[in-house]
Amino acid sequence: MLFPLRLTPFEEYMLLDDRPAYPMSCFYRLKLRGQFDAAVFAAALHETLTLHPLFTSTVTETKGQFHWHNTGTMPAISRHPLDEERQFPVSQGINLFHELPLKVAICNEQTEAVHLEGQTDIIFEVHHSASDAAGVFRFVEDLLCSYARRTGFANPQREAVDPNLLHRRGTFGRNRKKSEQFWGIFRAWKFLMSRIIPLTSKRPADVQKPPSAYPTIICQNLTEAETQNVQQKAKKLGITINDLFLCSAFFAMNNWQKQHFAERKRGSLRIAVPINLRTPAEERMPAANIVSMVFLNRRPEDIKPEPMFYQSVYKETQHIKRRNLGWAFIHGLTLYQRIFGSFRKMIRRERCWATATVSNLGRLFTNVPLPTQRGRVQISDSLELIDVQGCPPVRFLTALGISLKTYAGCMTINLHYDSAVLTLSDAQSILEDMIAESIT
Repeated sequence: MLFPLRLTPFEEYMLLDDRPAYPMSCFYRLKLRGQFDAAVFAAALHETLTLHPLFTSTVTETKGQFHWHNTGTMPAISRHPLDEERQFPVSQGINLFHELPLKVAICNEQTEAVHLEGQTDIIFEVHHSASDAAGVFRFVEDLLCSYARRTGFANPQREAVDPNLLHRRGTFGRNRKKSEQFWGIFRAWKFLMSRIIPLTSKRPADVQKPPSAYPTIICQNLTEAETQNVQQKAKKLGITINDLFLCSAFFAMNNWQKQHFAERKRGSLRIAVPINLRTPAEERMPAANIVSMVFLNRRPEDIKPEPMFYQSVYKETQHIKRRNLGWAFIHGLTLYQRIFGSFRKMIRRERCWATATVSNLGRLFTNVPLPTQRGRVQISDSLELIDVQGCPPVRFLTALGISLKTYAGCMTINLHYDSAVLTLSDAQSILEDMIAESIT
């Protein structure tokens, strides 16, 4: 029997870090164009969810231990009018003790029809306790394949996920070398001891629900020429594209603070970076969290658009990869849980753990077994996936959740911002500055 499944330390951390005003929700948007059949989509969703059972589960707590229990029920599909300005329907978050970790919405001008024309947006809200972005996109790929198969457009063949592999969640894969243990302990000490500066000095109110407009997400698609400029700049600097965007995020946050504060607190800006821990053994894993976090700190006075700064970020990320330090955060959580039993006290401290989260979703849908035109996935004779968005959560005192993705040859930067402490103008300024720093 697969269920009940005890939550891994990372899943429990995400569960307890969920606050009424700061839901631990990730948001994804598929922008489709053409003839969309809502009934076929519902059937495809039902089929796909049988292979990704965490999305149809809820959480129970017994004597301080948390477990997933599969409900066998499917999430309801809500319908909303298409709103290009808002993009994502208003949400109140997800309560995993009473709700499934997946919410699904169809957005189209025809809110009651089954057969839809023009642009249709599919919105997924996913609680981070259930899955990371890589797991969500594996689920989405399976969903698109099921839709294409049901319309008779294609019969895509791929190795199916194995729900029994969910028992592997939270495993490290191999023993750590002594040198890796040393550097992992060092980074854990640095994580705990560093004084981190929030983006803004404004303190969020302790309220029992998210802001009325939650989630507040903006995005900017780069043109093919701008995407090439990013690639050329990274190559010229001798760093990766991911490193370039991390540097650009540091620049944008530092510039915004200099413009808004005459004096700043002492400390460092910190970016939390998700690290995918999947190995070939987890390729058939259903949607789940096979992820850790690493943290990059930089003092404001050191953040300068100079080769030395770019190289400092590059060398640190290369050191993390070379020493296999992606495991360190997970290992730290596991040890903390064994010693103290719960993360509640640590998580609820009124402390800034990171200024922003920056996640690179990579090149999306490059391996999905469906036809493409100009790099865009074709789902039926008259339906194509024209764009994709995805954003990590914002949390208490971490005012920005930024993601980068590449689809159909073009990059997009998505920015999820805390509207309790930042205005739309603030968010747009940071996003524009980040893009300018990346392409020029």
